[in-house]
Amino acid sequence: MAIDESDQRSYAVTFGQSTSLGRALVSSLLSSSPHALIRILDPLEPTQPPGPAPVYHDRISYFHNSDFLDRAQLIGALSGSSVVFHVDPTRAAQSQSFGRIHSLSVGFTRALISACPEAGVRRMVYTGSSDVVITGGGNVCNADESLPYPDEFDDPLSELRAQVEMRVLCANGKNGLHTCALRPSFMFGPGDENLVPFFVSFARSFFSKFIIGNGKNKCDFSYVENVAHANICADKALSLDPISVSGKPYFVTNEEPVETWEFISSILEGLGYQRPLICLPTKIVLAAASVTELTRQRISFGALSSHLLSRPVIYLLASTRTFNCSKAKRILGYSPVVRLEDGIAQTVDSFSKFANSLNFDGRREVGEPSKASMLLGSGLVAEILLWRDEKRTFLFVMFSFLFYYMFLLSGRTFVSALANILLVISVSLFGHGYLPHSVYGFNIEKLPPNCFHASEATATDLFRRLASMWNNGVSTVLQLAEGRHWKLLLKFYAYFQAVSSLYFLRLLFHLPLPILVGFSLVCTFSGFLIYEQCEHEIDMLITIALGRVKLLAPQIISKLPSPVLDYMSNFL
Repeated sequence: MAIDESDQRSYAVTFGQSTSLGRALVSSLLSSSPHALIRILDPLEPTQPPGPAPVYHDRISYFHNSDFLDRAQLIGALSGSSVVFHVDPTRAAQSQSFGRIHSLSVGFTRALISACPEAGVRRMVYTGSSDVVITGGGNVCNADESLPYPDEFDDPLSELRAQVEMRVLCANGKNGLHTCALRPSFMFGPGDENLVPFFVSFARSFFSKFIIGNGKNKCDFSYVENVAHANICADKALSLDPISVSGKPYFVTNEEPVETWEFISSILEGLGYQRPLICLPTKIVLAAASVTELTRQRISFGALSSHLLSRPVIYLLASTRTFNCSKAKRILGYSPVVRLEDGIAQTVDSFSKFANSLNFDGRREVGEPSKASMLLGSGLVAEILLWRDEKRTFLFVMFSFLFYYMFLLSGRTFVSALANILLVISVSLFGHGYLPHSVYGFNIEKLPPNCFHASEATATDLFRRLASMWNNGVSTVLQLAEGRHWKLLLKFYAYFQAVSSLYFLRLLFHLPLPILVGFSLVCTFSGFLIYEQCEHEIDMLITIALGRVKLLAPQIISKLPSPVLDYMSNFL
């Protein structure tokens, strides 16, 4: 059987083991060209053994220890290859120093372009990122390749990718080398070293329950196998029609724009995390990021530093970024081979073995009572303040604020306020009695007269209940006095602490009693609910704050006047 000439080619793939795209590209090349030889040039440490599978080992030449900035070694590694698939390494090398990343991207690309003609390589396909044309928080909708490079970049890594892409495209036509560049948008897939780990970090952070923006912004995502397929399409197009194809960039996506937060939620839910639900305005988050960065710079508070709260990340999560792939389809013959839904499923499956081990943040198990519920006694009070029974809670909120308005905010005395409430009830009942049974087709339920008549049995039962409540109250007081009801005593102590704290705030800030009581009502019906929903995050912030206070305490104490230190030493 004759072997096709195209199957006898030798391909060079940079970063073919340290990047998810490199590994996918090697696998695609081995599958599409059964007799092809693969040369992997990877100065980074491999994250997987050389070769996607043992059966392919004899067709892979792996160059790892070579000095790729050395021209002779690089030419030796490239010799015999018909094309170089140059993969952007910045995603896999983010743990490296910036100088090392610059050397791996810009320096390596410069050496590669110089060595290709002498090694007999006639084609180069570079895969970078759509980030090279994006800056700031503006929306990019269905953008094509006419979108220019920005004058200023938000992210230094995006600027490095732009430098590499410009070098590759400028090298086109020199010394017989034909080049082109692919721009995938938010590439993801099995072994992803950037996007999925970022989502997991987000899910394990304080921001896990929040959506930045309105959650309706859309983005294009690119499954890694589709990007590998686009590389092969670009190589074929370059070999058939280099004049029309070379020297140009091409956007490559799945052609399925989707809401960014729906995509994130699909990944997180597949890995066992909760989907974000609470929307935060983008301007507020940007302001918080600015304040956090300023505070970190001024007081070197490292606990506030977070890559999750940076402007580029906020823009990424809150802006629309979609791209037009018609040029890649028309010129390269590219079309996605894996649907977005299937790509998400395969990605989740590849990360599922890490889902349980990553979820070590101390969150309570399903069905386990929350700390807020236990603090409130896990009874009727907890049911009301934690909004378990929304109807009952709403009635308590309404009547609480009604009494607050009538007795405190209005400035009336207790007797006049009570008289006002009775007057409002009487007028309401009187008006209700004169309403017709139907108004514009709407039936009005009337209170029957017997609702206002109390039988002897009802009155007797009411007085029995009042007497029982009185006797239970007296019994409880006696038990507290004898020290036999510690649980209730602790509750009273907690209430006493809360009232004492409010009184202390009143003295400290000279707050009027109505404002203080209104503030306490708002905090009561919202604070416990917020704590239950963000229990882990609040506990984490308290732990960080206490740790920072412990670190700063010696510095603060050392600056106190000596009389104060002498006074404090008597109590330590």
